[in-house]
Amino acid sequence: MSRNTGFTRQLLVLTAMLVAFCSTGYAQDDAADGVNSPEIRISGADGELAANIRDHVGTPELSCSVSQRRLDRQRPQVRRNTQRAAQAIGYYQATVDITFTALSAMTAQPEEAGQASSVGNTDDNNEIRCWELDIDISPGQRVLFGDINISIADQSRAALFAPVLSTLPVQRGNPLRHSEYESLKSLISGHAIENGFFASRFTQSELAIDLQRQRADINLIFEPGERYSFGDISITTPDALSESFVQRFITLRPNSPYHSEDLVEQRQHLNSSQYFSRVAVTPDLDQTGDRVIPVNIGLTLRPRRVYTVGAGVNTDSGPRLTGNYEDRYINRRGHRFLAETSLSTLQQDASVSYVIPLQDPVNDSLRFSAGFQREEADTYITNTYRTGVTHRSLVAGSWVQNLYVNYEREKSELIETETGDPELQRNNTTIFGANWTRTKSDDPIFPRNGWRLFGQVQGSYDGLLSNTTFTQIEGNVKWIHSLGPTRIIARAEAATTIADTLLELPVSVRYFTGGDTSIRGYQFGELGAMNEEGEVIGGKHLLVGSLEYDFPVMGEDWRGAVFFDTGNSFRDFDTMTLKRSAGIGFRWISPIGPIRLDLAHAISDDAFRLHITMGPDL
Repeated sequence: MSRNTGFTRQLLVLTAMLVAFCSTGYAQDDAADGVNSPEIRISGADGELAANIRDHVGTPELSCSVSQRRLDRQRPQVRRNTQRAAQAIGYYQATVDITFTALSAMTAQPEEAGQASSVGNTDDNNEIRCWELDIDISPGQRVLFGDINISIADQSRAALFAPVLSTLPVQRGNPLRHSEYESLKSLISGHAIENGFFASRFTQSELAIDLQRQRADINLIFEPGERYSFGDISITTPDALSESFVQRFITLRPNSPYHSEDLVEQRQHLNSSQYFSRVAVTPDLDQTGDRVIPVNIGLTLRPRRVYTVGAGVNTDSGPRLTGNYEDRYINRRGHRFLAETSLSTLQQDASVSYVIPLQDPVNDSLRFSAGFQREEADTYITNTYRTGVTHRSLVAGSWVQNLYVNYEREKSELIETETGDPELQRNNTTIFGANWTRTKSDDPIFPRNGWRLFGQVQGSYDGLLSNTTFTQIEGNVKWIHSLGPTRIIARAEAATTIADTLLELPVSVRYFTGGDTSIRGYQFGELGAMNEEGEVIGGKHLLVGSLEYDFPVMGEDWRGAVFFDTGNSFRDFDTMTLKRSAGIGFRWISPIGPIRLDLAHAISDDAFRLHITMGPDL
């Protein structure tokens, strides 16, 4: 019993001590919750200098009840940090006065007056006050950058560094900032590494500060050293594609000078091929013997077969359903097969294509295609069977070129509005042509700045599997330019046909205007040259222009627009009559692209029409 009683008594004592310790801890925590942070005041400086002083000085880790003597011991360190902060941005002649005020000094006056005080003086809000730090600085005159002398020790390499040396972030007369000086050196070193100079170094690196003239001269001598080259290019080839085919995608060449942009270009080239879902282009920087860097390329194929269906709407063709099938690699040589169909109330399309990649599989291909198209407008109905071959390539660096030959068998009905009897027309036409396209924009979905150019020449010759002879030249341009949050969108289209008579031309190559992307306010295909009865029969020539101004109305996703369109197609230049329209619109920048709603007034005919379209601006 005595042992049990003793053990119980010890347990009670330990429990009481634990409760007391926890209570004390909570009391301390509660008190700490009400403690103000030390107050640090800076006078004589603001903006960049004040912010830099606060960053350098920080908050000394001292309790609120620390003595004045201990605070005063911190003054030299705070003064040094303040002077370093000032010198870092060019103030080398600053004078600094540091004053610490301890809590005891704040409470001294009330105690002398006989007022009650306690450790941790409180203010009117019952918060415990803390020590204070006053930094009084007279910055003096600021040092400016002077001469900037940068030389490349190996002059045979100077041309490689000319681009970075011509756009330096530091300019003579700018306020001195040591961070900008270090950034300048990092810029040069980084450019060297990007170009394969992995052993480069500064043989002279000097920031010479002359306080009498208040200027800092930069003197740098940079030694690039030997340039590294690409080594072996190792590729993990997927089984479904042959090694020889995959090799045609490789733009890197062993023993060529190393450049990091070449690695980026190689990755983008493989991604653009549409064959691979994952591309890894990795330089092996651990294997740099004989100043060569091997590169490893890992590839993961996309699924071979893909089916897609979609739906959309615009006022030219009404509701539209689409369905596509693609076999991305029929064989190990990367041949492709595509089947596409599109159905709407006014237009029906169906086509199949077989694509053979050539020497450059991304930009160079041969496409064999066949298809059917039915198109219905207010003034005509056409049924066209088409087969052809197209060679696609990249020319002049960034122009997409298509050279093509199409054989078309067309049956057309020109609708005569007065008699109600259609005029039937049948044509067999072999069309030889070429077109060129180039697009540049800062965003593929909603560009704020960009343009698109398109030009085409095509024609046929009577007797060469054709019923008629003609030559057509056409071009269009679209330009987008931002003015702050607003945009200006301009487009123009012009075309001409060289042919004996208009009526000999197949309807599919005549020009009609009006519609969502032409002259708003008119229905698709409603405008064109007319016959003697006033019926639209299409034209030999085309001229269309448009100017639009769009602006945000609610955030960035909802925008308004005002626009003016003009143009027409016509038989001859001396019979040219331009139609005009104007209106307002609303745009929603959806995740899949802009959706546009336009209300257009056909000024020339005093009519209104609503237009709905969707898709990228370029």
